[in-house]
Amino acid sequence: MGHKGFAAITAIFLILTWFSWIGEKQKEEKSITALSSSPTTTSRSITTASTSRTNTNDSQHANIEQTLRIVAQKWKTTDVNKDGLYNCIDAAVLFYKYYPDRSKVGIIINVNPKTDFNHLFNAVLINGRWIAIEPQAYATNYKTYWMNDIWGNRYDSTLNRVATESYARYAK
Repeated sequence: MGHKGFAAITAIFLILTWFSWIGEKQKEEKSITALSSSPTTTSRSITTASTSRTNTNDSQHANIEQTLRIVAQKWKTTDVNKDGLYNCIDAAVLFYKYYPDRSKVGIIINVNPKTDFNHLFNAVLINGRWIAIEPQAYATNYKTYWMNDIWGNRYDSTLNRVATESYARYAK
C-alpha cells in the first residue's frame, strides 16, 4: 500500500470526519430553531441553568415569573387534556398558553428510565439559548424555576425531546 495509500485513506477519513462534524452542527442548529418552527424535532440543545438571575435579562425573568404565577393559580383547577389529573401536562400547557411570546417557549418531554423520571416541562429562549424551566415551580413553592435545580440528577437534559406539537392543541 505504501505512503500514498496511507495518505489517501487518511484524507478520506478526515473528509468523512469533517462531514460528520458539519452534520452534527447542523442538527444542533436545527434543534434550537425547531422549538419555534417545527416542534416535533428532537432537541438535545436545551440547557439547564443555575439559580443565578444573570442567566436572564430582567424582561425575560419578569415574563417567566409572571407566567409561573398564572400557572400556580390555575394549575390545580385546569385539566387541559381532560384526563382527570392535574399534573405536569397541565402545568406545561398552561405555561405555554400564557407565556407572552410563543415563539420563545416550547413544551419538552424527558423520559429517563434509569431514574424513573417521566416529565413534561417548558423551555424558554433566553439570550439565544433554550433553557429548561419547571412550570410547577411556584405552585409547589420552589424558590427557583430551573429544571436542574429542582430535579437534580433525576433530570438528564440529554433526554429532552420537543413535544410542542403534541401538546399545543390543549392551549386553547
